[in-house]
Amino acid sequence: MTDIISTPTTTSTTSDSTTPARRDHERQLRIVLRVNAVSSFVAGIVLAVVPDRVDQVLDTGHPGWVRVVGLALLPLAAFYAWVSSASLTALRRFTPEIAIADVAWVVASIVTVLLGWYSTGGAVAVLAVAALIDTFALLQWRGWRRIRSTR
Repeated sequence: MTDIISTPTTTSTTSDSTTPARRDHERQLRIVLRVNAVSSFVAGIVLAVVPDRVDQVLDTGHPGWVRVVGLALLPLAAFYAWVSSASLTALRRFTPEIAIADVAWVVASIVTVLLGWYSTGGAVAVLAVAALIDTFALLQWRGWRRIRSTR
């Protein structure tokens, strides 16, 4: 009779010990996604509203394209924000795509710098933003791997 009573307690303790870990990883991932969403939204607004000023720093000679990039960031930011507060299933489903999109942004940034699209100051600014986005991608990927492995 003692064995019957102790077995569920052991099983319960084991599942309880993984639940806090999963919750912690999930919470951390949601925070990273929210910060990514907010920074994407702010950047999108700045690029869309004052593209001429941003282009003075970047020196592309194409403020219209700066505005287009800013406008494109707004729905992306909304999607990131949605995923950050969505169900665990959606979080698991869409985080890899978000990380891949961020890596694509970083690669595109490096390519445009190598192609000489910016002034020196513009290249530094683009690479600084790329470093931040790369950090988001890495943290999102790590968080996704952690929540994927815990149930």
